[in-house]
Amino acid sequence: MKNNKKSYVTNILAFIILIIMSIGIFSLYPKIKEVAKEEPSVPYENYEILRSIYRSNYVLYKDILEQGNGENLTGDKIYIKSNEANLNNYDDIKSNFNNSLDSWKEDLNYNYMNLNYLAYNNDTSINKTNTDNDLRSLVESTENEKLNNKYAFYMVINYDGNGGVSVNNIFGADDYTIRNRFSEFTMRDTLDNNMLDNKNIKFNPIKNATFVYGIPKDLKYSDNISAVVDQSQNNYNNRILITTIMTILFGTLILGLMIPYRKGNHVFGVKTFLKIPFEINCIIFGVGAVFSGSGSFYALSSTIQGSFGNRNSFGISPELDFWLINIANILIWFIIIYLIFAGDMLLKHIFNTGLVKYFKENLLIIKIIKSLKKGSDNLIYYIEHIDLTDKSNKVIIKVLVINFLVISVISIIWFFGIIASLIYTGVLFILLRKYVDNIKEKFGILLNATNKIADGNLDVEINEDLGLFNPFKEELKMIQKGFKKAVNEEVKSQRMKTELISNVSHDLKTPLTSIITYIDLLKNNNITDEERKSYIDTIDKKSQRLKFLIEDLFEVSKATSGDIKLNLVNIDIVELMRQIEIELNDKISASNLNIRNNFPDNKVILKLDSQKTFRIFENLLINVVNYAMEGSRVYVDIMENETSVEITIKNMSAEEINFNAFDIVERFERGDKSRNSEGSGLGLAIAKSFVEVQGGTFDIEVDGDLFKVIIILKK
Repeated sequence: MKNNKKSYVTNILAFIILIIMSIGIFSLYPKIKEVAKEEPSVPYENYEILRSIYRSNYVLYKDILEQGNGENLTGDKIYIKSNEANLNNYDDIKSNFNNSLDSWKEDLNYNYMNLNYLAYNNDTSINKTNTDNDLRSLVESTENEKLNNKYAFYMVINYDGNGGVSVNNIFGADDYTIRNRFSEFTMRDTLDNNMLDNKNIKFNPIKNATFVYGIPKDLKYSDNISAVVDQSQNNYNNRILITTIMTILFGTLILGLMIPYRKGNHVFGVKTFLKIPFEINCIIFGVGAVFSGSGSFYALSSTIQGSFGNRNSFGISPELDFWLINIANILIWFIIIYLIFAGDMLLKHIFNTGLVKYFKENLLIIKIIKSLKKGSDNLIYYIEHIDLTDKSNKVIIKVLVINFLVISVISIIWFFGIIASLIYTGVLFILLRKYVDNIKEKFGILLNATNKIADGNLDVEINEDLGLFNPFKEELKMIQKGFKKAVNEEVKSQRMKTELISNVSHDLKTPLTSIITYIDLLKNNNITDEERKSYIDTIDKKSQRLKFLIEDLFEVSKATSGDIKLNLVNIDIVELMRQIEIELNDKISASNLNIRNNFPDNKVILKLDSQKTFRIFENLLINVVNYAMEGSRVYVDIMENETSVEITIKNMSAEEINFNAFDIVERFERGDKSRNSEGSGLGLAIAKSFVEVQGGTFDIEVDGDLFKVIIILKK
C-alpha cells in the first residue's frame, strides 16, 4: 500500500515537472524569436517564382498559337526543331517533353493562382489573360498609379522576331537582380528530367510575343507565391534556432542524469522501456532522437513564423488556433523531455545492472537463440509423430525436400550449411503444416457459408474467427446485405417503372388527346368564328400544359443523371421567397390562402444557384396552391442558424393524406391519386433534386393532414 501510494505521488510530481518544463521552454519562444529575427527579403526575386514565370512563357505562347491556328498543337511541334525527328529515341523525347509542358501548365493553374498574366502576339490581336486589369498598359510605362497601388510586383517580357528576349518595366524588385536571374534560364536547363542530355537537340525560340506578369498586393489564394511572401516576412537565423534547441536538449539530458535512479524508475512507462530488448530500444530512442531534433525545430520555427500546422495555422478561428498551437507545442516538448528522461533512466539501469548481465538478459539475439533451442526440441517431437498417410503432409514434405536440396546446394560451400538447412526445413514443415491445417478448416467454413448463399439463403451467419479469411467473411456479409438491398431495390424499381409508364402515359396523353380532338373540330368549315377562337384557346392551353410536362420531365431526367451545372452566386433567400410570393399572389388569392411569413429581419445570404433556388421555392408554393385546403393558413418560416439556414413550409391538405413522405417525392407522384389537379407530379422531385445538388437536405413530414416541407441549406 505504501509503495503504491509512493509511486502514485512520484508520477504526479513527475507529470507536473514535465508540464512546467514544457511550458517554460514554450515561454522562451518570444525571446528566441527576437534574437533570431532577420530583416525581411524581397519575395519576388525568388528563383522558383522566376523560373515558373519563364516556364509559363512557353505554356502561354503555345496557347496563343493554338488560338491563331484554330487547332490543338503539341509542344514538340512548336519548340523542337523538325530535323530532330531523325533521332532514334525521338518518340521518347517528344513524349517526355510534352509531359513536361503539361506539368508546367498545371503548375501555373494550381500552384501560381495568385499570378496575373497577359500574353499576346505582337503582330495580331490574339491574347490570353486571367485578369480584368489592364496589364497591357504596363508595357509602355511603370507610371501607372492605379496598377501600382494594386500590384506588389510586375514585369514585362518581350520576344522580338528573332527570339531575342528583353525584360522591362520591373516594379517591386531590383531590376538588375531580375534581369540577371532571368538571363540564366534556358529551355534545356528548366526541364526537370534528363531526357535532353543529347546536346544536338535544338529548340525553336518564342518570337514576336509579349508577356506581362503581375502579383497583386492582396493575395487571394494559398499557393507557392503566398508561401514565399509569408516566408520573406519571417526570416530567422536557423543557426541560432538550432543552437538554442541543442542547448535545451543537452540541458534536459544533464538534468535527467541528475535524478536518482531509485526515484526515476517509478515514473510511468520507464519500467516498460527497461524490459524491452536492447535492439528495439535502440530503434525507439533512435527514432526519438530524430523526433526530438526535427520535431523541436519544426515546433519552434513554424510557431514563431506563424505557420504551425499549415500556412494559416489550423484555420479554425484565431482564438482557437492560438490555444491549439500552444497546447501542441507544449505537448511536443512534453514528449521530447519524457523521451530524454526515459533514455537517462535506461542508461542508469544498464550501468546499475552491469553491462554483461544486462546484455545477457536483454539482447534480442540471445532470446531468439534460446527460443530456437526450445523450438528444436518441439521439432524433434513433431517430426516423430508425422502422419505420412495424410496427402497434405506428403505435399508439404515434397516441397520441403526440394527446398532442402536447393538450400543444400547453395550452402555446400559452408561446412555447417547442411545442418542449418535441416533445422530450417524442419521448422518450415511445422509452420506449413499448422498453417495449411488451419487454412483448410477455416476455408471449409467459408465455403459452406458461400454455398448456402448461392442456394438463396441470405441469412447465413458466420460466428467463427476465420483468421486469414476474416476480410472475406466481412466481404461476404457485405455481399449478403448487398443482395438483400438489390432484391428490394429491384422490386421497388419494377414497381416504379410500371407506375412511371402509367403516369407518364396518362399525363401526356390527356392534353395530347384534347389537342387532336380540337384540331379535328377546327377542320369543320361550318363552325363559327367564336367557336374557332374557343378551340384555338383550348389547344393553346393544352399545348402549354404539354410543354410544361415535357420540360419538367427533362429537368427530372437531368437531375437523375447528375447532369446539373450550377452557377453559384450570393442570394438573399428571404428576398427571393418574398419575390416568388408576389409573383404567385394571383394564384394564392384565388385559392383563398392566408400566407403567414416568419422571416429574419436581416438579409440571409447564401451562395446558391439563383435559377434553381427560385424553382425550388416556386415549386413548393405552387404545390401549396394546388393541394392546400381552401381558406386555410400556410406558414412559411426561414430560420438562420450558425452553420445552416432552415426553410419550413406548412399547410393543411385539402385531400386526406393517405401517402407516406417518401412516396410523394417520387417522380409523377401526386397528393391526389385521381390525378385531376394541375401539375406534373414532378414538382417535389425537382425541388428535392435541386436542394440536394446544392449540398442541402430536403425532408417531408406528415402529421394527420398537416403537410410539412423542411429544407436545410448549409452556409
